[in-house]
Amino acid sequence: MTKVIYNARIYIKRGVFCQALRIDDGRITRTGSNAEVLETAPVGVEKIDAVGCLVIPAFHDSHLHLRGIGQRAGMINGAGSASLEEVIRRGQNLIESLKKTGQLKPGTYVRGAGVNPDLFHGEKRDMTREDLDKMSAEYPVIISRHCGHTIYCNSLALKMAGLGESAPDVEGGAIEKDAKGRPTGVLRENANALARKPIPPPTKAENTACLGRGMAQALSLGITAVGSNDTQGSDFDETLEIYRGIYESEGPHIRVSMQCGISGRMDLLDGYLRRGLITGKTLWASPQEKPQENVFLKMGPIKLFEDGTLGGRTAWMRQPYRDKPETRGFPTLDGALLDTLTQKAAAGGLQVMVHAIGDAGIEAVVSTFGKVTGPGQNPLRHGVVHCQITDRGLLEKMARNRILALVQPIFLADDMQVLENRVGPELASSSYAWGSMDTLGIPASYGTDAPVSDFNPLLGISWAVRRQSPAEGFPKGGFYPAEKVDVYTAVDAYTSGSAWASFDENRLGRIAPGFLADLAFIDRDIFSIPQEEIYQARVIRTVLAGETVWGKF
Repeated sequence: MTKVIYNARIYIKRGVFCQALRIDDGRITRTGSNAEVLETAPVGVEKIDAVGCLVIPAFHDSHLHLRGIGQRAGMINGAGSASLEEVIRRGQNLIESLKKTGQLKPGTYVRGAGVNPDLFHGEKRDMTREDLDKMSAEYPVIISRHCGHTIYCNSLALKMAGLGESAPDVEGGAIEKDAKGRPTGVLRENANALARKPIPPPTKAENTACLGRGMAQALSLGITAVGSNDTQGSDFDETLEIYRGIYESEGPHIRVSMQCGISGRMDLLDGYLRRGLITGKTLWASPQEKPQENVFLKMGPIKLFEDGTLGGRTAWMRQPYRDKPETRGFPTLDGALLDTLTQKAAAGGLQVMVHAIGDAGIEAVVSTFGKVTGPGQNPLRHGVVHCQITDRGLLEKMARNRILALVQPIFLADDMQVLENRVGPELASSSYAWGSMDTLGIPASYGTDAPVSDFNPLLGISWAVRRQSPAEGFPKGGFYPAEKVDVYTAVDAYTSGSAWASFDENRLGRIAPGFLADLAFIDRDIFSIPQEEIYQARVIRTVLAGETVWGKF
């Protein structure tokens, strides 16, 4: 089937645009002026008048959690709460609503997410068991901090986890205790699993619905490809079955590279390797004459965690935190095990991506990658997820071995509020260093880690370009403006950069003959409008392999 899109401003590459493109059987076959493309198109083809819209390659979020996005429905929504009291009130209201509709049976867990104490007005502190007890003493309540690495539990949730009056020490995690040794309700990193263990796992139907909701939301934002971390290894087969079921049913889909957590377990890694589940292996493709050319689901990297988060002060730092000198965070994975897992994965053909935020955590990961890469040589494209607190030396080491950075510019929306207090101005000035990454030639891909952050790519581009809050323009001139990037760099990192990260650079991320026609139509030209207006732009049509899957003019 042939289609023509015309009367558009079509982004080809830096500084180069055209008016029209032709699509044959889901692939771009020609670009050029209206006349060049329309006059050579067969009679009777479908013609889409873009009425002056900007058309770019569809967005590709390099790291998020599709199932998590869908799971947020029905949870206590702590995002944007201005105070402890507001979170408590939201929890009380949701619980009351669920009780009225008969959705809460005795022992049912009530969950929530998105709380960020750093942004509270007034008292800025983690929530305790006493705070959550005000929501309910009848139901176990667990709410995660917005980063997802710290959770807050009410007394009943602690009791059901066997942590009511005492708690063990946890390697790679922490259960905070009061002066009497009693858990306060704040659990960090590896300790979170203890509180979550009694929660019944979601049903297959629930997980299917969550993934479906996540996909639909992505398409509405012009996202047609993602790197999604939805499995922690032991649930891989069920997750794969759910994905395949969604793809084989009616409805639009998006392209997924499965980022597979293994929780530091060698047995899970061995299982992947025994089954030949190496990075790039096709797991589902559309049933066409050449299905390998239109892959929707494939095996991505294994995902490891080296440290925690800046907000929770669990990111592993070289020096103590400036605002809490008794800690510098901690590693969540033993160094020798990190080396062994990485080397075994690389030898078996598996890409490795490691969550690392603090400079000590990033240093450890870069050191580990140095044992499976070399100057200019990183054939499996191993990468650091988040890569936030850096100095020039760390960045130069990454550049030397072409270590991938999977970054989330929108993180700065929250983190710039606390960064200098946490690490000091000098280190803050060389962190979230997207400009330096670009200058040094570090391969970079952009994403959001949604549902941790809003996964609207246009918000992410605004943060990368301006380093200011979109509406308020704070701080004036941008937060350490030397690390800004231009719009071309940001768009490329959200498209061709993320495609490179998932070995899709020859089929996704560009508008050129031979590439799949995955496109986003935007209502204004973000390359030419004032940068302070970028966040107001909207995707109005999403095209997947030549077919409109969301929106219209």
